[in-house]
Amino acid sequence: MISRIILILSILTLSYCSTAETKESPEESLTENTNSKENASSVRDSENGNEDLAISSKETPGSNESKSASSIRTPIGKTTKLKLDEAINRALENNPNILRKKLDLAKADTDEQKNQGRYAWRAVADASIDQQKLPFNQNNLFSGTKQQTNTYNAGIEKLFSTGTYFKVNVNTKRFDSNAFEDQFRTPAGFGGLGIGPLYTSSINLTIAQDLLKNAFGYKERKTEQILENNTLILKDQLEQELSQLIVESLVDYWDYSVKDNSVETYEQLLENTKNIRNLTIRKRSLGLSEGFEVNQWNALYAQAESQLQKAIVDRDEAQRKLVRTLALDPNTKFNEITPLVDTLPSKVNYDSDLAYAYKHRADFRNMARKKENSELGLKIAKSDALPTLKVSGTLGYQGQNLISTGENFSDKNNGITSQKFPVRQGAVDFSYPLNDKGVEAGIRDAEITKRQALLEESDLVKAVADDVKTRIDLLKSSYKIYENARVTEEESKKYYNGVVRSFQQGRFNAVAVKNALDSLVQDQLSLIRAKVDYNINLHRYYVAKNSLFEEYKIDKEKLVPNNL
Repeated sequence: MISRIILILSILTLSYCSTAETKESPEESLTENTNSKENASSVRDSENGNEDLAISSKETPGSNESKSASSIRTPIGKTTKLKLDEAINRALENNPNILRKKLDLAKADTDEQKNQGRYAWRAVADASIDQQKLPFNQNNLFSGTKQQTNTYNAGIEKLFSTGTYFKVNVNTKRFDSNAFEDQFRTPAGFGGLGIGPLYTSSINLTIAQDLLKNAFGYKERKTEQILENNTLILKDQLEQELSQLIVESLVDYWDYSVKDNSVETYEQLLENTKNIRNLTIRKRSLGLSEGFEVNQWNALYAQAESQLQKAIVDRDEAQRKLVRTLALDPNTKFNEITPLVDTLPSKVNYDSDLAYAYKHRADFRNMARKKENSELGLKIAKSDALPTLKVSGTLGYQGQNLISTGENFSDKNNGITSQKFPVRQGAVDFSYPLNDKGVEAGIRDAEITKRQALLEESDLVKAVADDVKTRIDLLKSSYKIYENARVTEEESKKYYNGVVRSFQQGRFNAVAVKNALDSLVQDQLSLIRAKVDYNINLHRYYVAKNSLFEEYKIDKEKLVPNNL
């Protein structure tokens, strides 16, 4: 009888002590705890029945477990607080894939610039020497047996987008012949005809223009419009790809967030496992639990410790990868990162989002440009079927003397500046393609391209609508899953705390506590994963509308590197 009374008093004392230790709410008992390492001697001694040593390892404030717990989360090196918008900006500046895409963006207008190069001013120059030696005969009596002609040209020319060709050039020629210079071969009375070198110089202005096929630069203007559209198409396409790369680069950011939260979860698991194990040891000392139950919790504690260590390694690896991606100091440690978004955008509406997508999506805007290009291509193909009628004219003035080339430019009486000796030339060039299969094929292909553009536009309208609808559905669905995961985690936490209290009072066994603890850990990890999935779908929703840059206030004009 006395032994029963003592046993009842012991149980009441245990319940009172346990209630005092857990006086705080169940939810507060699961707040973030520092990680701990169990003293190996405590585990061995508890297995051998030395309960007092195991209990003391938990109750002693200066124990090894408490010290190791605080050391796990102590940051070493430079610490920083990382925000999501900062991560995006750093990714834009340092991520290799994004940098390559930005460089592609910088050369998007290459074809357009090359085409503009056709209209640049050009300096032209040429020189030629023509020297001949012939036998003496009646044919060469008046022309001479030795002739030499030196010709020099220099000037500037330009082709305008109107198809007009313009050229100004300076020409000078030196002609020398030995005609009538040989007194033994020169007929009597012709000796006075022999002269020295003859210098002829001129300044000429030439203009040419196509009047039919490429009337006043018709084809040039259409081609220029096509190239401008192609530049805009490529730029918008690259900006869209850049948005996708930004989201992909954020995977490192989200991955670190998941791994960091996993460490916290496993720290809680380790602390809770230790508390239940120590409580089981106390109950065994009172005869309320078996020794093998302590062995079970020792094994679970070792398992939780291993899980925590693996989570720490995974977190550190994710941190190093994020530091490398953002080009931070290798010793940087994150003491805090901006929490993931956990609210649903207030203006999620299919009709307004679809209208926004039609206005801003790169593929849809590019489709309009492709249609315009197909129409321009058809006009160019039809113009190729027209005849070519090109007119050109040259106007200038020249001078000639037997002194020197410079005399032609300095002599105001008979030189070029006297304008006494004009140069006038004109030419008309006409051609017409007769049954040209190439021209017919060009027109046929241009009409086919235009029909293809119309078909592509019709399909793209539906594709964009489906994409926006899918992204909105996924956004709302993932948010609902996240909310359910949050409720599940909260309810699982309450259930676990209730099971622990009942276990302390002897109403539940260790198996029920273990199952509740496993369920809580899985629900916490599921909550983290659901939150990350929601953030991924949120940013893909921004990409579907092409509003990512606007959401984070990124200036598209500054995407092109300014050091090129």
